[in-house]
Amino acid sequence: MRAYFDYNASSAPLAEASEAVTRALAGAPGNPSSMHAEGRAARAIIERARDQLAQLLGVASRRIVFTSGATEANNTVLRGFAAAHSDAAIVTTQIEHHSLLVTAAALESRGTRVARLAVDVDGQPDLGALEPETRDRRCLVSLGLANGETGHILDLQRLRDALPAETTLHIDAAQAVGRIALSLEDGDLLSLSAHKFGGPRGVGALVVPETLAWMPLLTGGPQERGLRAGTENVAAIAGMGAAAEVCARKMAAEAERLSAFRDDLWRLLAASIDRLIRLTPIDGLPNTLTVAVADVSSDVMVAGLDLAGYAVSAGSACAAGAIEPSHVVRALRVGAAYEGGVVRISMGHATTRAEVDGLAKAFVEVAARARKAA
Repeated sequence: MRAYFDYNASSAPLAEASEAVTRALAGAPGNPSSMHAEGRAARAIIERARDQLAQLLGVASRRIVFTSGATEANNTVLRGFAAAHSDAAIVTTQIEHHSLLVTAAALESRGTRVARLAVDVDGQPDLGALEPETRDRRCLVSLGLANGETGHILDLQRLRDALPAETTLHIDAAQAVGRIALSLEDGDLLSLSAHKFGGPRGVGALVVPETLAWMPLLTGGPQERGLRAGTENVAAIAGMGAAAEVCARKMAAEAERLSAFRDDLWRLLAASIDRLIRLTPIDGLPNTLTVAVADVSSDVMVAGLDLAGYAVSAGSACAAGAIEPSHVVRALRVGAAYEGGVVRISMGHATTRAEVDGLAKAFVEVAARARKAA
């Protein structure tokens, strides 16, 4: 038997999303920019999905621009802002997704001012270092709402209170959408990926203010109000919309169910393994439990659990194969004995109580063998 515990890398698709993709592939052959009946049918699918996603996010549907995922959306924001404001600054933190950090570094190499705030042990940015960066200049603050490696959630209200009124705020919500409630303001930008909340891979969205004058990342045709050129991926967008509709209906109940699984799993592990620490806070992502086992290799834990039938990870899938501890773990200063033994367990809609209990048993056994062999 296999059990999947790597939803933060990519979720198992919801049945409703798969069915929507199949229907769109079979029933909407037209280009959604075409005027004939087939084109109008494809356009109707896109606009329905836009409305479904808007309902989940609590925004006007006209603010949603479809993309290939959060990486494209993040690039669109950072590169568009830098191109529009050559003397401006970009502020992020040391624990962001690589699509923010690598893009910011590329812009920095071309002259854009970039600041990377340190974080405390709770994953919150050092807002005392924010004021000098935002003083007397245009500024884009670009941060993840939920950290995909540890489950820390940004205190968004505290951040808003610290920002000057003219600052542009961009939220990378790839790990948050469909898992926790969102509260967006009219001027916010937000990125997301469908495959994190039960939709297809290769599709996502960017939420923008209703008036945005930046140069788009992809230019060409007039699709998505001129903010993202290229024929839309109708089937994938349909699947994302269906997944969003399910999440809007079930998110609160799922959060309660998965947080109970998470906390029960932690109690089972902590009762049987000494020198084990929990990186995910009590008020972190409800589906995520990231732990660190002292003096044990993450790779050994992940491989051992895989052989036992359980798919977990050592952190972000984007950093898979990295030998060094992740930049997130190092920024949180968990200590040398623990930083090499981080294991992320992330759950989702198909996770069962029996799978959680089985994982707990296997985790204890694999950790014991790893320590004995060390």
